[in-house]
Amino acid sequence: VLADELHFGRAAARLFMSQPPLSQQIRLLEDEIGTPLFVRSHHRVELTAAGRTLKEQAPLVFEQLNRALDLTRQAGRGQVGELEIGMISSVMVGLLPEALRQFRERYPGVEWRLKEMTPAAQVAALKERRIDACIFRLGHEDPAVRSELLQQEPIVMALPASHRLAGQASLALGDFAGEPFVAFESKRSRFADHLMHLCIQAGFAPLVRQQVTEVQTLLALVSAGFGVALLPGSTANLAPPGVVFKPLEPALPAVPLYVHYRVDDTSPVLKLFLETLREVSGASAEDLVPESQSALANR
Repeated sequence: VLADELHFGRAAARLFMSQPPLSQQIRLLEDEIGTPLFVRSHHRVELTAAGRTLKEQAPLVFEQLNRALDLTRQAGRGQVGELEIGMISSVMVGLLPEALRQFRERYPGVEWRLKEMTPAAQVAALKERRIDACIFRLGHEDPAVRSELLQQEPIVMALPASHRLAGQASLALGDFAGEPFVAFESKRSRFADHLMHLCIQAGFAPLVRQQVTEVQTLLALVSAGFGVALLPGSTANLAPPGVVFKPLEPALPAVPLYVHYRVDDTSPVLKLFLETLREVSGASAEDLVPESQSALANR
């Protein structure tokens, strides 16, 4: 203010203070910096070369300080920061891509990264704090981890377009007894064990010709005629030419999709991501793992 006014009286008036304290503060500032900032006389006040330099630099300092404070507030609200998300390849259709799109548009200051991992590897990384959230299909019982239900999907049969049953409107799971199946690797996927159990409930053990890790590989093998596959309905969006999807009658139990995160994680970034997932899925914060999922989660 004094650099703008070049008059102690006017500057003191603008600052709502008397002139002597202002003069004292300026002297203290000059002593701290180690050089005069003003040339004083009875008739005028002028800036020294050092004073002109400080006048030019001070706005930049305050601008940077305001920027730092603004970023700090945004970080406190979760609007800037980082997020590591574990996921399985088959969830990259539907809910998760849409949630990520909306999250990026709303919070461009958040850097998020996807890590494709098996459910077991996701849980291990979550508990070791290497990732912040896991997304896979079955619940996980652990006092340190909260499993939140996002959606339920129908299970459909994927089969080659040339398959003898491809022209039927709907099929029963039992129609595929003795058929070759392509499935996810059972050692890496509890979902694969779940589908195996559904076949056994239908009266047959599936003849698994090939086990794979990635959903795209599985669909490519179905397209090539290596077998049929049980899959969540959303995977139809990933299918190459030559694959048809058929509903099953009676319908199989819907397959859930969960987001998993640490109970003690108070990250505001994670909070905003979860809110976006809930909004897209239509789920609420209270849709936690139901008791009826206990047996399924342990398979």
